[in-house]
Amino acid sequence: MTKRQLLGFFFLLMVPASLLLLLDIAEGEGVPAGMIVTGPGQRYTENIPVIDIHDFGYQPVTLSGEVIDHLPLTIDHLPLNGGSDPGNPYAVIRKTASTFLPPGATAHYEIRLANYESITHTYHLTDTLPPPLAYIPDSSADLAYDPTTRTLTWQGELSPGRLDYVIEESSLTLPYLDLADFGAINLCDDFITNGEDCHNVTVTFNLGVNGYKTNLYGEVLHQLAVSSNGLILGDGLMGIGPTGVGPTGVGEAVSNPHGHNQRLPDAAAPGFLLAGLWRDTNLTSSGRWHVAIISGLVQGHDVFYAQWHDAPHANDPGLTARHAIAVLLNGAGSMAEQPLVAHAFFIYDNISDPAQTVAQGYTIGIEDKLGVRGVTYAYAPCCGDPHPPQGYPPPAGTTIHLRPVLFGAANKYTRTFSYEAVVDGRVPETITNTAVATSSSPNPALAYVWSTHYLHVRWQTYLPLLTGNKVAPSDEVASSNEVASSNAVPSPNAVPSPNEVTSPGEVAP
Repeated sequence: MTKRQLLGFFFLLMVPASLLLLLDIAEGEGVPAGMIVTGPGQRYTENIPVIDIHDFGYQPVTLSGEVIDHLPLTIDHLPLNGGSDPGNPYAVIRKTASTFLPPGATAHYEIRLANYESITHTYHLTDTLPPPLAYIPDSSADLAYDPTTRTLTWQGELSPGRLDYVIEESSLTLPYLDLADFGAINLCDDFITNGEDCHNVTVTFNLGVNGYKTNLYGEVLHQLAVSSNGLILGDGLMGIGPTGVGPTGVGEAVSNPHGHNQRLPDAAAPGFLLAGLWRDTNLTSSGRWHVAIISGLVQGHDVFYAQWHDAPHANDPGLTARHAIAVLLNGAGSMAEQPLVAHAFFIYDNISDPAQTVAQGYTIGIEDKLGVRGVTYAYAPCCGDPHPPQGYPPPAGTTIHLRPVLFGAANKYTRTFSYEAVVDGRVPETITNTAVATSSSPNPALAYVWSTHYLHVRWQTYLPLLTGNKVAPSDEVASSNEVASSNAVPSPNAVPSPNEVTSPGEVAP
């Protein structure tokens, strides 16, 4: 056999193999592999398809300029310093101070408490100083200091900030995306393959392991559960533990959100939900259901995008709907880069028979964890519920914007405490200091919170500065409580002074 014949034979062998490889890649695109069964009708996955729609000619929508004229706050004026998690503007507690200080310097600490709930709560704040910090007497006007326990304390009430949502039709339209066109699988496939109906089922997606989080009613969420019945749930799913699956690393099943829609808020389960079009649907025989993370849809944010395509009503298979829920995500970027934390959108492409949808019952709205706060945009009862109908199913092309607003912004819902301490630590020690707050909140995630600050003990020296024809004195150093000015040149042995940071610390007990 000649050399040319050998090459031709080799080529014929390789072509089918390469085609099979390409086919395998195409079939695997967008598949959330690793679905874990956590109970009947329940799945959990850490694999979420990520789609950049820039590649398909879409341009991101800019939404940060929208203003709520009839309410006291605009999007741009939401408080951005309210939480122990730097990405959460609505957390209950945040402790701040300088990040780098030399031995003997004075550290100035601030602790901010806030009540974003709907009623007044009593708070008890404690801050125990570690040995490397020496409290400066009378440096705090509000905190009582016990030298025996080295503890600062305060107890008192905070009025409600009343964080809730406004739901209104947006002046900007977000596109309805059929995620199947981008390679995302039908979430029903895993249930049907395993002999289950795709009826009253949920899939929980772990955002945290993918570097994302979102926010609902002031709580940072690292997981979202998506129901086949047209809603997303943010709690009662699966706790975050050492492996990101449960509190002990083991998946925990939750009760299925049923097809019996409610007028929101409602204290009955399920709670902590976004109801784009909550109905009793059955996608076993027809219709599709998809989830993906979309990049390029909203400027400055990736989006968790859940879509129900031609989803049929369980009692009337001919009554279908195409709609989506887009939840804005926050990654590692700063709040300035991601200004629309806690916002969401409902997108409607087609509701086949609005009048029959009303007759069967549906809900469009939002609700907090306990069913105390919430808003119903449109609703019709099912199953003999006594509430009257409200609103009407949205027409095709409608985008509804869900905006967080502090209705109690004029109340004394926040309080800031301060104190000073001398740094007695040695270089290169790191001083850890935690402030803890408990309250009368019925929500466990808000009733016990903390914020931890890390102070790095470092010497801070700087080289002389050239200013025009003058040389700055070589013995000038940066103030112990300030970050060096941007035109200062640090010495080779100096440690740069970054912006103040706090570690994420607010968790449920």
